[in-house]
Amino acid sequence: MPSRISGHRLLLLAYAVLTGGLAVAAGLLSSMPGTGPLEHFRWISAASVVVIGSLVAISGVWTAVGVYALIFWCFHFGLIAVLATGFAVVEDLSEWDLSWLLGPHSTEAALVALAGSLAFASGVSIVFFWRRPTLSYTNPVESPEPAHPHGTAGSMLVLGSAAMWSAIVLATGGIGGFFVSYGDYLQATADYGAVLGVTWLALGCGLVLSVTGRTGRLRSAATATFALLSVVVLPMGLRGEVMFLGGAAMVAAARCGRILKPVKATALLLALLVLIPIVREVRQTGLRGLPGAVVELRISEAFAEMGASLHPVEKVVQWRAQGDPLEMGRSYWAPIERAAARLLPGLTSVAADDDQRIANVLVADRVGAIGYSPVAEAYRNFGSLGVGIVFALIGAGLAAIDTLRSRRMAVLTLAIVYGPLLVNIRNSFVSVPAHWAFGVALILSLAAIRHVLGSILFRSYARPAYIRSEV
Repeated sequence: MPSRISGHRLLLLAYAVLTGGLAVAAGLLSSMPGTGPLEHFRWISAASVVVIGSLVAISGVWTAVGVYALIFWCFHFGLIAVLATGFAVVEDLSEWDLSWLLGPHSTEAALVALAGSLAFASGVSIVFFWRRPTLSYTNPVESPEPAHPHGTAGSMLVLGSAAMWSAIVLATGGIGGFFVSYGDYLQATADYGAVLGVTWLALGCGLVLSVTGRTGRLRSAATATFALLSVVVLPMGLRGEVMFLGGAAMVAAARCGRILKPVKATALLLALLVLIPIVREVRQTGLRGLPGAVVELRISEAFAEMGASLHPVEKVVQWRAQGDPLEMGRSYWAPIERAAARLLPGLTSVAADDDQRIANVLVADRVGAIGYSPVAEAYRNFGSLGVGIVFALIGAGLAAIDTLRSRRMAVLTLAIVYGPLLVNIRNSFVSVPAHWAFGVALILSLAAIRHVLGSILFRSYARPAYIRSEV
């Protein structure tokens, strides 16, 4: 680090110290008596907007940090923000069960989420203090050269994954399988759960590799295929598969200089705000319920739908208040232990459906299918201060990706790491290590295949010069 520190870096250091101190303060605060939770939601949501807004101003929108921060805000503060600002009242959202939101633990849950946001900002700022983010200019120039040599393979992964998903749907439900509700889709494809998981992983990695590879018809075909697939799966309720994979691809494309213009970005945002409430309606019936869906800009319902990820946080806060002990890292260790039990002889583990360390199992048994949250998981393991530590590490990790000077390394890291982290915003950690391992294996396999094919097809392979001359 240079001996002389610029004013910009001093501001980053001050911001890191400020947000870190506020994260500790928010984590130590308990639920405050005297007024209802809606009163506290006003200043908590305002504080969250300030934190995320300032962080995006520092990092940029189309960065790993910026997109993660914005999505995290929507899924943890969207609901309390529309209530706090008066865009909607509880009666307007009567179709949702919001009894938990008016309960005694919702304020503390919102404070814990705020502590996570502050710690995330502190971790990002510390890394940016040491090293400036790469994508820090206003009008980046698209590089004429691809970021890596795997663009063709990435496009083929997108096309192959879309074909595999379509084949599974056809095999389990015929043509009508594309028009069913979310519940019917899950029931019909239950026997193909593992295959579908690998298919979506391959699609996500392939999409990132495709949009950052060489231009051409194959890349255009892959992009069009993902767009068409999105139109098909959104009415079925598969929102995360589109939002998170698409978000990772846009961050990777921005790293190569291809950034959405403000007009297109605004149009995309408005389209999402229109689609999210509609998807909530038609996912119960499938496309046959689309004619009855109301097409209008229902911002409050869109943010309420996403912001319900605060519900799992409220539950773990409640369970902790009722005497549940801290997990002390057991839910983070569980997927590693279970993977070792599968691979190493002599090791055993309980069945997944009975393993209460897995957050999805615990929440499903106690509450139902309400999703999960990295805030809830960190709190259940280490308490409110643990939330600060976990999110400071996440922020530092994403900021490190944004500061990578090598486009190739940055894009490949995004293909492996970023998509699973976005999915984790509303799910448990249990699948993240396996998804990362899959990404590493996939990239290594593509590199090995390319090396072997290149050696065979484009070079004289294992034949001395005198033999080639005789041939």
